[in-house]
Amino acid sequence: MELRIDKTEIEDRALKVRQEHNIQTYGVKDIFSLIQQRNIYLIRYPFGKNVLLGFSTIFEGKKVIVSNSSEILSREIFTIAHELGHIIYDFEDNNQDLKIDLDISEIDEDISEGRAFHFANCFLMPEEQLAKFIKFELKKKQSELTALDIVRIQIEFNVSYNAIVKWLHEIGFISNGHKNELFNRKHETTSATLFRMIDADEKLLLPSNITKVPAQYYEFVISNYENNYIPFSSLENALNLLGADASIFKKEDFKQDEDVDIDDIFEEYE
Repeated sequence: MELRIDKTEIEDRALKVRQEHNIQTYGVKDIFSLIQQRNIYLIRYPFGKNVLLGFSTIFEGKKVIVSNSSEILSREIFTIAHELGHIIYDFEDNNQDLKIDLDISEIDEDISEGRAFHFANCFLMPEEQLAKFIKFELKKKQSELTALDIVRIQIEFNVSYNAIVKWLHEIGFISNGHKNELFNRKHETTSATLFRMIDADEKLLLPSNITKVPAQYYEFVISNYENNYIPFSSLENALNLLGADASIFKKEDFKQDEDVDIDDIFEEYE
């Protein structure tokens, strides 16, 4: 069943976001910085593979995107673009809903998910930019694209092989038969082998497994401790989560009746 979403409006919105950030390259080179520039709190956390992809919400008036850094980098990037779609379309009235995404490739008949999915494709892989890259950089016709060409597109647009091939087919750049041929080639060879064949950096194929939070997070927990709102154990738990040493902030003999465990922030989604 075809989702009833306005694809033209979504494409226009995605292009306007790119223009707002003056993106001159074919692909989005640093989506992590872009999200921060939009005053959205981005948290990258290694929840574990196949647990969830990410989620977005409004918390105390602040827009928040959380991504799972245990997934391969190209998938994490697409997830963040997908969550940006949710932020733009589903939180315009600053409601307190939570959009949790376990598998953003399975959008079914959910208009909200379909809209965010289409936004991510249009934002990361604009049709015009793809056409220019194929014509001027690869110097090929769309019907001539090979598996190695798809890898080159991957690297430029920071997306997965599957996402590129599916999108090229959806926008009419390749036929159904060509799509199947490209998928078969990948299955026969594997993405890692294709990357090595052109001596490409394989970082898109690997998870970063990092924990990264906005600078305000550090300021918030340290300030709460220094103002005696939380005990040292809570500060220690919070900073240990980020690999930071809390001992330099320790004060003498501060007690609190109830210990606040920072891990509770994430426990719900594990």
